[in-house]
Amino acid sequence: MPTDANAIEAWVAGSGSPPRASEGLNDPLGVAAIVHFFFASLAPASAGRDRQVRRLLQGLFDAEAEASTWSGADLVHYGPLWRGLRKITDEPGLEPSLTSISGRLAQMARLVRRAADHSELVATLPDGRTISFGHDHLRAWLVMIMVPTLLQRSGLSANLLPSLVPRHKFLCSSFAEWRDLLAECLFSQAPLAARSLDRMEREMSRLHERYRRTARSRLVDAAELRVALPSLTRNKLAIAVNATPAGAGYLMRQLER
Repeated sequence: MPTDANAIEAWVAGSGSPPRASEGLNDPLGVAAIVHFFFASLAPASAGRDRQVRRLLQGLFDAEAEASTWSGADLVHYGPLWRGLRKITDEPGLEPSLTSISGRLAQMARLVRRAADHSELVATLPDGRTISFGHDHLRAWLVMIMVPTLLQRSGLSANLLPSLVPRHKFLCSSFAEWRDLLAECLFSQAPLAARSLDRMEREMSRLHERYRRTARSRLVDAAELRVALPSLTRNKLAIAVNATPAGAGYLMRQLER
Protein backbone atom coordinates (compact mmCIF):
# COMPACT_ATOMS: atom_id res chain seq x y z
CA MET A 1 0.00 0.00 0.00
CA PRO A 2 1.51 3.39 -0.96
CA THR A 3 2.02 6.18 1.51
CA ASP A 4 -1.00 8.45 1.79
CA ALA A 5 -0.17 12.13 1.14
CA ASN A 6 -2.95 13.09 3.56
CA ALA A 7 -1.12 11.20 6.32
CA ILE A 8 2.05 13.15 5.59
CA GLU A 9 0.13 16.43 5.73
CA ALA A 10 -1.47 15.43 9.03
CA TRP A 11 1.98 14.63 10.43
CA VAL A 12 3.44 17.99 9.36
CA ALA A 13 0.32 19.78 10.63
CA GLY A 14 0.69 18.14 14.03
CA SER A 15 -2.32 15.83 14.03
CA GLY A 16 -0.59 12.49 13.46
CA SER A 17 2.64 10.50 13.31
CA PRO A 18 4.56 9.88 10.07
CA PRO A 19 3.49 6.82 8.07
CA ARG A 20 6.04 4.07 8.62
CA ALA A 21 7.10 0.88 6.89
CA SER A 22 6.44 -0.99 10.15
CA GLU A 23 2.75 -0.30 9.54
CA GLY A 24 2.87 -2.27 6.29
CA LEU A 25 3.26 0.77 4.03
CA ASN A 26 5.30 0.33 0.86
CA ASP A 27 7.95 2.99 1.57
CA PRO A 28 11.48 2.78 0.11
CA LEU A 29 12.81 4.21 3.38
CA GLY A 30 11.37 6.03 6.36
CA VAL A 31 9.08 8.89 5.35
CA ALA A 32 10.60 11.00 8.12
CA ALA A 33 14.05 10.51 6.58
CA ILE A 34 12.80 11.42 3.09
CA VAL A 35 11.25 14.61 4.42
CA HIS A 36 14.42 15.41 6.38
CA PHE A 37 16.61 15.08 3.29
CA PHE A 38 14.16 17.14 1.24
CA PHE A 39 14.20 19.92 3.84
CA ALA A 40 17.99 19.78 3.74
CA SER A 41 17.87 20.22 -0.03
CA LEU A 42 15.94 23.48 0.50
CA ALA A 43 18.68 25.02 2.64
CA PRO A 44 20.72 26.76 -0.13
CA ALA A 45 17.58 28.28 -1.74
CA SER A 46 18.15 31.99 -2.37
CA ALA A 47 14.95 33.26 -4.01
CA GLY A 48 12.84 35.48 -1.75
CA ARG A 49 9.74 33.29 -1.76
CA ASP A 50 11.84 30.16 -1.18
CA ARG A 51 13.40 31.75 1.90
CA GLN A 52 9.97 32.71 3.24
CA VAL A 53 8.60 29.22 2.74
CA ARG A 54 11.68 27.65 4.31
CA ARG A 55 11.49 29.88 7.40
CA LEU A 56 7.80 29.13 7.83
CA LEU A 57 8.24 25.38 7.43
CA GLN A 58 11.23 25.23 9.74
CA GLY A 59 9.34 27.21 12.37
CA LEU A 60 6.35 24.92 12.06
CA PHE A 61 8.13 21.61 11.66
CA ASP A 62 11.51 20.38 12.92
CA ALA A 63 12.39 17.84 10.23
CA GLU A 64 15.69 16.88 11.84
CA ALA A 65 14.13 16.18 15.24
CA GLU A 66 11.29 14.20 13.63
CA ALA A 67 13.74 12.13 11.60
CA SER A 68 15.85 11.45 14.70
CA THR A 69 12.72 10.20 16.46
CA TRP A 70 11.26 8.09 13.66
CA SER A 71 14.11 7.33 11.23
CA GLY A 72 17.37 7.79 13.10
CA ALA A 73 18.90 4.68 11.52
CA ASP A 74 18.11 6.06 8.06
CA LEU A 75 19.96 9.28 8.83
CA VAL A 76 23.09 7.32 9.73
CA HIS A 77 22.73 4.94 6.79
CA TYR A 78 21.91 7.46 4.07
CA GLY A 79 23.58 10.65 5.34
CA PRO A 80 27.02 10.25 3.67
CA LEU A 81 25.40 9.21 0.38
CA TRP A 82 23.06 12.19 0.46
CA ARG A 83 26.02 14.53 0.97
CA GLY A 84 27.72 12.99 -2.05
CA LEU A 85 24.62 13.51 -4.18
CA ARG A 86 24.31 17.07 -2.93
CA LYS A 87 27.91 17.73 -3.98
CA ILE A 88 27.10 16.56 -7.52
CA THR A 89 24.02 18.81 -7.52
CA ASP A 90 26.07 21.85 -6.54
CA GLU A 91 28.81 21.38 -9.13
CA PRO A 92 28.97 24.30 -11.62
CA GLY A 93 28.33 23.99 -15.33
CA LEU A 94 24.68 22.93 -15.29
CA GLU A 95 22.87 24.14 -18.42
CA PRO A 96 19.14 24.95 -18.79
CA SER A 97 18.27 21.75 -20.62
CA LEU A 98 16.88 18.30 -19.88
CA THR A 99 20.02 16.83 -21.39
CA SER A 100 22.26 18.60 -18.88
CA ILE A 101 20.07 17.69 -15.89
CA SER A 102 19.76 14.08 -17.06
CA GLY A 103 23.53 13.85 -17.16
CA ARG A 104 23.70 14.87 -13.51
CA LEU A 105 21.02 12.34 -12.59
CA ALA A 106 22.90 9.56 -14.40
CA GLN A 107 26.05 10.60 -12.51
CA MET A 108 24.14 10.39 -9.22
CA ALA A 109 22.81 6.96 -10.14
CA ARG A 110 26.35 5.69 -10.65
CA LEU A 111 27.32 6.98 -7.21
CA VAL A 112 24.31 5.23 -5.66
CA ARG A 113 25.16 1.93 -7.34
CA ARG A 114 28.74 2.09 -6.12
CA ALA A 115 27.50 2.73 -2.58
CA ALA A 116 24.76 0.09 -2.64
CA ASP A 117 24.87 -3.50 -1.49
CA HIS A 118 25.38 -5.53 -4.68
CA SER A 119 23.23 -8.45 -3.58
CA GLU A 120 19.85 -8.81 -5.27
CA LEU A 121 16.30 -9.11 -4.03
CA VAL A 122 14.02 -11.60 -5.78
CA ALA A 123 10.23 -11.34 -5.95
CA THR A 124 7.75 -13.89 -7.31
CA LEU A 125 4.87 -12.61 -9.44
CA PRO A 126 1.34 -14.09 -9.20
CA ASP A 127 1.89 -16.01 -12.46
CA GLY A 128 5.00 -17.71 -11.06
CA ARG A 129 7.61 -15.58 -12.79
CA THR A 130 10.38 -14.03 -10.75
CA ILE A 131 11.96 -10.62 -10.99
CA SER A 132 15.17 -9.45 -9.32
CA PHE A 133 16.46 -6.01 -8.48
CA GLY A 134 19.37 -4.64 -6.50
CA HIS A 135 19.29 -2.82 -3.18
CA ASP A 136 19.99 0.46 -4.95
CA HIS A 137 16.20 0.92 -5.30
CA LEU A 138 16.14 1.75 -1.57
CA ARG A 139 18.24 4.82 -2.33
CA ALA A 140 16.50 5.98 -5.51
CA TRP A 141 14.47 8.56 -3.60
CA LEU A 142 17.67 10.35 -2.62
CA VAL A 143 18.29 11.04 -6.30
CA MET A 144 14.66 11.92 -7.07
CA ILE A 145 14.44 14.62 -4.40
CA MET A 146 17.35 16.46 -6.04
CA VAL A 147 15.33 17.16 -9.22
CA PRO A 148 13.68 20.43 -8.03
CA THR A 149 17.09 21.78 -7.01
CA LEU A 150 18.62 20.77 -10.35
CA LEU A 151 15.77 22.46 -12.22
CA GLN A 152 16.31 25.66 -10.27
CA ARG A 153 20.11 25.64 -10.53
CA SER A 154 19.87 25.05 -14.28
CA GLY A 155 17.58 28.06 -14.71
CA LEU A 156 14.58 26.05 -15.93
CA SER A 157 12.58 27.07 -12.84
CA ALA A 158 12.73 30.27 -10.79
CA ASN A 159 11.77 28.56 -7.54
CA LEU A 160 12.03 25.15 -5.92
CA LEU A 161 9.00 23.09 -6.95
CA PRO A 162 8.46 20.05 -4.69
CA SER A 163 5.72 18.72 -6.99
CA LEU A 164 8.40 18.01 -9.61
CA VAL A 165 10.02 15.21 -7.61
CA PRO A 166 9.55 12.18 -9.92
CA ARG A 167 7.25 9.52 -8.51
CA HIS A 168 9.61 6.72 -9.36
CA LYS A 169 11.10 4.24 -6.90
CA PHE A 170 13.83 2.77 -9.09
CA LEU A 171 16.96 4.21 -10.65
CA CYS A 172 17.04 4.48 -14.42
CA SER A 173 19.61 2.32 -16.17
CA SER A 174 20.74 4.79 -18.85
CA PHE A 175 21.06 8.47 -19.68
CA ALA A 176 18.17 8.21 -22.16
CA GLU A 177 15.89 6.73 -19.49
CA TRP A 178 16.71 9.61 -17.12
CA ARG A 179 15.89 12.12 -19.85
CA ASP A 180 12.59 10.36 -20.61
CA LEU A 181 11.69 10.19 -16.92
CA LEU A 182 12.41 13.88 -16.43
CA ALA A 183 10.37 14.82 -19.51
CA GLU A 184 7.48 12.65 -18.33
CA CYS A 185 7.63 14.20 -14.85
CA LEU A 186 7.50 17.74 -16.24
CA PHE A 187 4.77 16.87 -18.74
CA SER A 188 2.52 15.28 -16.10
CA GLN A 189 3.22 17.41 -13.04
CA ALA A 190 3.72 20.94 -14.41
CA PRO A 191 0.09 21.45 -15.58
CA LEU A 192 -1.19 19.92 -12.35
CA ALA A 193 1.07 22.17 -10.28
CA ALA A 194 -0.04 25.20 -12.30
CA ARG A 195 -3.72 24.41 -11.65
CA SER A 196 -3.01 23.84 -7.97
CA LEU A 197 -1.13 27.15 -7.74
CA ASP A 198 -3.95 28.96 -9.55
CA ARG A 199 -6.49 27.50 -7.11
CA MET A 200 -4.42 28.50 -4.09
CA GLU A 201 -3.90 32.03 -5.44
CA ARG A 202 -7.67 32.43 -5.92
CA GLU A 203 -8.28 31.19 -2.39
CA MET A 204 -5.62 33.53 -1.01
CA SER A 205 -7.18 36.46 -2.86
CA ARG A 206 -10.58 35.71 -1.33
CA LEU A 207 -9.01 35.45 2.11
CA HIS A 208 -7.48 38.90 1.79
CA GLU A 209 -10.87 40.28 0.77
CA ARG A 210 -12.64 38.56 3.66
CA TYR A 211 -10.12 39.15 6.43
CA ARG A 212 -8.39 42.46 6.95
CA ARG A 213 -4.72 42.21 7.86
CA THR A 214 -3.72 44.44 10.75
CA ALA A 215 -0.57 44.79 12.86
CA ARG A 216 -2.19 42.86 15.73
CA SER A 217 -4.44 40.40 13.95
CA ARG A 218 -3.03 37.07 12.76
CA LEU A 219 -6.26 35.93 11.15
CA VAL A 220 -5.04 36.26 7.56
CA ASP A 221 -1.85 34.37 8.42
CA ALA A 222 -3.90 31.62 10.04
CA ALA A 223 -6.25 31.45 7.05
CA GLU A 224 -3.33 31.15 4.62
CA LEU A 225 -1.84 28.31 6.65
CA ARG A 226 -5.18 26.50 6.68
CA VAL A 227 -5.28 26.67 2.88
CA ALA A 228 -1.88 24.99 2.70
CA LEU A 229 -2.43 22.58 5.63
CA PRO A 230 -6.13 21.81 6.23
CA SER A 231 -5.11 19.44 9.06
CA LEU A 232 -3.34 22.25 10.95
CA THR A 233 -3.72 21.87 14.73
CA ARG A 234 -4.09 24.63 17.27
CA ASN A 235 -0.66 24.04 18.78
CA LYS A 236 1.13 24.12 15.42
CA LEU A 237 -0.81 27.26 14.46
CA ALA A 238 0.30 28.90 17.72
CA ILE A 239 3.93 28.19 16.78
CA ALA A 240 3.53 29.46 13.22
CA VAL A 241 1.84 32.80 14.08
CA ASN A 242 3.66 33.35 17.39
CA ALA A 243 0.48 33.20 19.47
CA THR A 244 -0.57 31.48 22.68
CA PRO A 245 -2.52 28.20 22.37
CA ALA A 246 -5.60 30.08 23.58
CA GLY A 247 -5.06 32.76 20.93
CA ALA A 248 -4.56 30.12 18.24
CA GLY A 249 -7.79 28.44 19.40
CA TYR A 250 -9.61 31.74 18.95
CA LEU A 251 -8.21 32.08 15.42
CA MET A 252 -9.33 28.55 14.57
CA ARG A 253 -12.87 29.29 15.78
CA GLN A 254 -12.94 32.49 13.72
CA LEU A 255 -11.92 30.57 10.60
CA GLU A 256 -14.62 27.96 11.14
CA ARG A 257 -17.41 30.53 11.47
